[in-house]
Amino acid sequence: MVNRNSMKTKKNEKKKRRKPFPWKVIVMLFAIALVAMTIYVFSLLRTLPSLEELENPNPELASLVYSSDGKLLHKYFLKNRTYVPLQSISEYVPEALIATEDLAFYDHWGFDVRRFVLVIGENLLKGRERWHGASTITQQLAKNLYLTQERTVNRKIKEFFTSIELERTYTKDEILALYLNTVYFGSGAYGIEAAAWTYFNKPASALTLPESATLVGILKSPRAYDPSRNPENSVSRRNLILSLMGKANFISEQEMKKARKSKLALDYTPVTNHGKAPYFTEYIRQTLKPISRQHDINVYSDGLNIYTTLDSRMQRYAQEAVKEHVAWVQERFDKSWRWPKKLKNQIIRETPRYRELLKNGRSPEKALKELQEDKKWLEKVLHDKTRVQVAFVALDPSNGNIKAWVGGSEFSPDEYQYQFDHVWQAKRQPGSTFKPFVYTAAIDKGIPANHRILNQPLAIKSGNKVWIAKNADHKSGGPTTLRHALSKSVNQVTVRLMHEFLSPSEVIGYAKKMGIRSKLEPNLSISLGTSEIAPLELASAFGTFANNGVWVEPVSISRIEDKFRHTVTEYKPITRTAIDSTTNYVMVSMLQDVIKRGTGMAIPYRYGLNIEAAGKTGTGQNLKDAWFVGFTPQIVAAAWAGFDDERIYFTSMSYGQGARAALPIWAGFMKKCLADSTLGMENRYFHMPETVIAVPVSRSSNLPAELFTDDVYVEYFTPRGFKKYQAGLLESSEEEEGSPPFPESE
Repeated sequence: MVNRNSMKTKKNEKKKRRKPFPWKVIVMLFAIALVAMTIYVFSLLRTLPSLEELENPNPELASLVYSSDGKLLHKYFLKNRTYVPLQSISEYVPEALIATEDLAFYDHWGFDVRRFVLVIGENLLKGRERWHGASTITQQLAKNLYLTQERTVNRKIKEFFTSIELERTYTKDEILALYLNTVYFGSGAYGIEAAAWTYFNKPASALTLPESATLVGILKSPRAYDPSRNPENSVSRRNLILSLMGKANFISEQEMKKARKSKLALDYTPVTNHGKAPYFTEYIRQTLKPISRQHDINVYSDGLNIYTTLDSRMQRYAQEAVKEHVAWVQERFDKSWRWPKKLKNQIIRETPRYRELLKNGRSPEKALKELQEDKKWLEKVLHDKTRVQVAFVALDPSNGNIKAWVGGSEFSPDEYQYQFDHVWQAKRQPGSTFKPFVYTAAIDKGIPANHRILNQPLAIKSGNKVWIAKNADHKSGGPTTLRHALSKSVNQVTVRLMHEFLSPSEVIGYAKKMGIRSKLEPNLSISLGTSEIAPLELASAFGTFANNGVWVEPVSISRIEDKFRHTVTEYKPITRTAIDSTTNYVMVSMLQDVIKRGTGMAIPYRYGLNIEAAGKTGTGQNLKDAWFVGFTPQIVAAAWAGFDDERIYFTSMSYGQGARAALPIWAGFMKKCLADSTLGMENRYFHMPETVIAVPVSRSSNLPAELFTDDVYVEYFTPRGFKKYQAGLLESSEEEEGSPPFPESE
């Protein structure tokens, strides 16, 4: 029989032994957890952006380069981003964004509780370590501006608090603008403005409904929905967004259906594009380096607006003229060029591939033979060496503003040699285009333009060597006026002029005052242009003639503004009086004769340009360089053609002299500019100072004559030159009887 009393006793003992529920421990643990959570949250809060950072977001902005006529030429950036206000963005863009990403955007305070709870529950149920979804536009902005892209609980908490602060700091429209200007749209485009230009070649304000939906569609996955790479995916995503916009009543059903049926029409410009004037904008980038240090600005991230002097219309005409004529020159060169075996082998030995073979143990003979037998490779090497290169630069002589700039035949991102800028980096022998400096020094010294010098060779001894200058046609003649000698580019007269009346240092002095900065060798051969000069220098110096004797330093940038449109710096041209205005006009008249009846006659006769213009042709030694520098009162431009490797040269004067290889580029450019009425380049006359003395002179006798016969022309004198002319006539009249040297009316 069971003893019930003993059982009760045991139960009572168990009750006595049972421990009470540990409420205190639980409360303590909860308190610890709460403190830990508080510490954790506060530690996260300490890493959040400060109020100052929130109020002054500083996304990296591209600097924009503009032409003088307001066209975007290029961008400098680490991230291709341009900030624009919301009112400068098509209304369809924010509507598409809200319909797709955050329909309750204008109703919440930066955080959508309902969406958050639903998405967090989904993430927990699926056991995701990388949380995603539920982010409002404000949260996405917080992430893009201030946080990392990692998908963790830490970042979500930071995102939550930052989005609340953003809502407190900015209006809804300001948040939209910030978002659309910072988000990545693929293809290197950050922000809606950069995206609009990248994919559709237009500003964000001009985006249509389907274009807006296309760009917003990219945001889900910039690679998967990039319309340039995956057009089918892009259209599918675009149509989904259009449906969402219709569902949200942002657009009508009719608008939605019409937009969905539209074709994807891209005008795609890759981020690697070098813009409309690649050589010029690279020159601008180099010019900005000292300015960046001086003003503590970063051209790649500070969103500068750089206003240049270039005219986009003139730039287009220059590029067209170069392209059209280079093809003609290249064709004739290719037909006539034959590679000398010695030079071909020398070229092979200079290649990295040859050096690599030697490094790997090949003998020079075996390495050379191996590369000679690789026909495809060798053909490519020789082909690249024989590409005709060009430099063309045009300036406004009155203010030095650079209006057009072509630094080479092409600009390739893959081949460094074609990024070499021949306008300012290449220095080549100017040939006869240097002669005007010699004649300027002579005219300014009082030697009349109709002074006659013997057109015969002159032997100059230099040490143990004898130098004899010869004319290009290898012909000689009798006494020749300076005017005729310059117009026909007679070498022998030029050398004798310098030898008899001038010193090399005098000529160099005039060249320097007129804008030549390169080192010039003080010898007689300088009169024929043997010292190397850059085309930009030569254009600048000839601008002195066009500007009544006043030199103006070339200017490429007019002003720079920061992202707030505040002026950082403005440019004022440096000027100086280089030569006397009277001397200048006499020289202009002589250089006009180059075009009217000299080596530049093709301009009026072949190209039909009957305008007030002057200039000079030039051909380097052994046909290595072809030049023409021409000017009007409104524009001066220099053209050069040649090869990067000076061992390669034009094979014939028929296409390789200055009048054939370079002058047509100038003529083509001028014809296009004159045909464009928007440029306002009507024909103008050069300014003639009152001190210039004009006298009718007989070409045959060089004596003053009555007006007017076919033999008579108007000669222009400086006062000093006229006195010398009179003195010379008086001396000759004393030796010979006859009529007085001047008509009685004078």
